[in-house]
Amino acid sequence: MFKDLVSNEKAKKFLQNELRFGREAGTYLFYGSDRDLLKKFAKAFAKGLNCSTYEDDFCGVCENCIRIESETHGDLEIIEESNGIKIDQIRGLGYKDSINSYEGKRKIYIIRDIEKMRKESGNALLKLIEEPNKGSFFILLSNSLNILPTIKSRSILLNIQIETPEELGVSKFEYEFFQGNSRDIEEYKRLGYIDLKEIVSYQEIGKKIKSWISTQSFEDKVEVYKAIRDFINTKEYLTVIDKIYFVEEIMQSASDRELLKKIVNYTISTVGKNSKNLEKLLELKKILRSPINMKNFLLTFFTEL
Repeated sequence: MFKDLVSNEKAKKFLQNELRFGREAGTYLFYGSDRDLLKKFAKAFAKGLNCSTYEDDFCGVCENCIRIESETHGDLEIIEESNGIKIDQIRGLGYKDSINSYEGKRKIYIIRDIEKMRKESGNALLKLIEEPNKGSFFILLSNSLNILPTIKSRSILLNIQIETPEELGVSKFEYEFFQGNSRDIEEYKRLGYIDLKEIVSYQEIGKKIKSWISTQSFEDKVEVYKAIRDFINTKEYLTVIDKIYFVEEIMQSASDRELLKKIVNYTISTVGKNSKNLEKLLELKKILRSPINMKNFLLTFFTEL
């Protein structure tokens, strides 16, 4: 239910007002830095649109709400692609939108990471959202408003702000360890036994990454974060050879570009304003959008840290 979402009161009221208004179709752009929180709000709005007993709030327990939460509802489509939505995926949405609803209510398309979408895919999407079919709702998710202006101008914009430590019920250290990511913090609280202050040597980064890739477990992800933080905390005492070793361990353990990006992003966020080279690191981060030699990039990045 909307009342169970612990943050963004203005956004919740806005969505409830939209549901009262009763649009026949629409395109919304939810933007904010916590992509998991964006998805949570998108699914909440989807439940509101299709709840069997909606009255000021979705119930969360009817068949429609349950199936939207589990992402098995016939009229819910969630599109995500780590390297940007492809034009064929957008065309597939167009076909699905042209046929009748499976469940007899509203058709909802949640499209994640819009900021990564290439121009040709964006133009194809634009054709869909310019005049959406009756009963069709597009919920676009982006970490910023740096997207095609034509898509932005045809969308109803809603900023979803990152949740605070107080809203999430954690300490400042716990909050910063997970960079305010609501999904990670909720899982950490659910498990209840992880010691975030336990030190994992940066020299174990390769082993920890391999475990994370193998198990996909939350605990192993935390171990990777700890190894990165140990590197950051000891970097002033490390030699160039130590830093090269760190990069070699990462490269030998992780070939997936998206995982390497996560490591870079976590490192930058953890260093924050404490790095004298923060501006240069942010410039380096922009290079990640281009096809580059990742090993050379990481060597430069971690020696400049």
